[in-house]
Amino acid sequence: MNNIIFEKYHGNGNDFIIIDSRNSNIYKKFLSDKKIDIKNLCDRQFGIGGDGVIFILEPDRNNYAKMIIYNSDGSEAQMCGNGIRCLVQYLHNFNKGSYSVSEYRIETKAGIKIAQYNNGEITVKMGKPILETKSIPTKIDTKINSIPSCLFKEKNFEQQGYAVGMGNPHLIFFLQDITKISLSLLGPVFEKHELFPEKTNVHFSQIINRDNINVRVWERGAGATLACGTGACAVHVAAYKLGLCNSKTVINLPGGNLIINWSRSEDEILMTGNAKKVFSGTYILK
Repeated sequence: MNNIIFEKYHGNGNDFIIIDSRNSNIYKKFLSDKKIDIKNLCDRQFGIGGDGVIFILEPDRNNYAKMIIYNSDGSEAQMCGNGIRCLVQYLHNFNKGSYSVSEYRIETKAGIKIAQYNNGEITVKMGKPILETKSIPTKIDTKINSIPSCLFKEKNFEQQGYAVGMGNPHLIFFLQDITKISLSLLGPVFEKHELFPEKTNVHFSQIINRDNINVRVWERGAGATLACGTGACAVHVAAYKLGLCNSKTVINLPGGNLIINWSRSEDEILMTGNAKKVFSGTYILK
């Protein structure tokens, strides 16, 4: 294996290298011989460039496909909301001209996710939010409105933070003005905070009105990104449980908007957005 055929997609600026491994042994070789270096692939100066790498595998059960995703630092992620939309858009483009599929059942490390494709808009059932501390996981032992919460004091920053799980951990802050914080300073501090044993994604959020929330993102294993799908869901859950928003919100991220719909604990969160192909190519392994 001397080269890799790939396609590059982005969802709201959150970009991924997609490697279709369904008819090859490329993923098995990645696991066995380590010739594929995720960090090198994601390097924006010396590689393809991306926030992560998605391998598409044959499903284990009667589903459409299986998604394995790695962050740009080489760590494996359980799930990614923008990543799964990119995957679904890739599958739709791959099928174009052969047969039409509107529903995609995708196996992930966070369970089966069901996506509906409708004229370029992709709605994903993202699962139910996780608010049990051990399952997020977090060591926060107090709750506000059933959300694990505590007062964080770091680097002259003092704010109440809220933990929500979406198959991966999220820490959410609500601020008066998110433009005034240093993302590069605070992001790494909270990503690696001792209260999150598996690290966490971090979201600095600003309620504009009950239908709109602005968010800046620091992703676990990737750093500052233009969007985070699971994070948008987590922000909505925290805001709704605190009485700050309606059941349907537009989450305004630096790379674009996502529509999140959720109000009842027994329901799955619905995330709607799109994804775009950027380019395709062949990466030559050294």
